[in-house]
Amino acid sequence: MYNENIVGIYLAAGHSSRMGTCKLSLPLAGDTLGTMALKEIVKSKINHLVIVTKDFQPNWLRTIEPLLTNSIHWEHIISLQAHLGQSYSLQAGIQRAKQVGADAVLVFLADQPFITSQLIDKLISRTSNEHDFIASFDGISMKPPILFQKKGFDSLLKIKGDQGARRLLKTGMLNGLKINTDYHQLIDIDTLEQYETYKQIVSPQLG
Repeated sequence: MYNENIVGIYLAAGHSSRMGTCKLSLPLAGDTLGTMALKEIVKSKINHLVIVTKDFQPNWLRTIEPLLTNSIHWEHIISLQAHLGQSYSLQAGIQRAKQVGADAVLVFLADQPFITSQLIDKLISRTSNEHDFIASFDGISMKPPILFQKKGFDSLLKIKGDQGARRLLKTGMLNGLKINTDYHQLIDIDTLEQYETYKQIVSPQLG
């Protein structure tokens, strides 16, 4: 069972400070790092997608706009306070989700290129009124993608800093469910060393 209007929030407003370049534009497995997860999201049961960036026309996003337009109801919004931390980009997405009548949101990180539509739909399928959130769990910690029910929106709008929703989950204020997930699906690429490692792993699969 899943809610009628589930809005995806794709957080892509980071500064890539540890990479020294826009990591979302880096080539990976025949795509770019920032577009790989989007190709899975459009195959899922997400009803509406909000992509949050700090730039008006990111190059990596332009390459996938035709696919998005033909596959899902989507929009691109700008987080003018992205430099203050991830929570501000998340809140920009939450505010927009509320405006379009979301029953729940699914929060994604753009630097997690290995998530799958099957994982997304599994999170959606576990939605119930008993839980405020449904989180991916790699055996150690909860990570995005994370689904939040509407009743948790106000709490998300109060968080501060660069920890996004994870800080809120640690407080125990919300009642949630953890879904065991393959660690590799939840990897977020933060350094050039990580990028080079996973580039070598996925590139041979193209042939």
